[in-house]
Amino acid sequence: MSRATLAALTALAATALAAGAAPAAHAQPVPGVPVTGQAPGSSMFVDEIGRPTPLVQQNVRDFAGQPWVPESLANVLLSALAFTAESTPGEGVPLPENSPTFTQFYWPTVSGDCIGGVSDAVGSALAVPGPAQIPAPGAGDGQTTFLFTALGTSAAAAEQGGMTVHWVNVNTLATGQTSLGNHGINPEGPATISGVADTGKGTIIAVLGGDIRTQESTCSFIPTAAVIDAR
Repeated sequence: MSRATLAALTALAATALAAGAAPAAHAQPVPGVPVTGQAPGSSMFVDEIGRPTPLVQQNVRDFAGQPWVPESLANVLLSALAFTAESTPGEGVPLPENSPTFTQFYWPTVSGDCIGGVSDAVGSALAVPGPAQIPAPGAGDGQTTFLFTALGTSAAAAEQGGMTVHWVNVNTLATGQTSLGNHGINPEGPATISGVADTGKGTIIAVLGGDIRTQESTCSFIPTAAVIDAR
């Protein structure tokens, strides 16, 4: 991941966080009463099935429209936004019952000619704050597990190390870089890798991108980002 791309995507995530953290002018929530119009499992960033909310969609469009954002990056962001915002229930990887609380990264990412050397693969990423035993290798208190799946691919190769998560805890200002590896998830495919970071508790901004090695090839995925409530 280039330094410029990392900086741009981190700025995007920070923009979404700042907008989401701004108090509503007239909203006065009552303790124990859900805010009107907010479905269970939803937030100011994603709805109940993981799609970006209208607020986040507008933030992404505004960011992509900035004159200093490269056209290639703007096109990627807008294409990914359209793909994610129009997704429907039932798409993606099914989750087990009683799965832990997780945050899906804002948009899927794509690698060209990843499947059999001829077809594109869509990558999906999520973060699971601890304590949580799944996904492997599991996260303790104050840790976060990051997981990435390249849909439609063969199983992950044993040797990894090319997919990295750059993260910052905006409450403690702790930062880190976490490599994802093969921990035996989906041994028959699709390729799935994961890793644990000592993020601490707080609000985490994360940018994920890089390479994943399958049984057939090495696939490079453009970055994706998320804001994670790990409190």
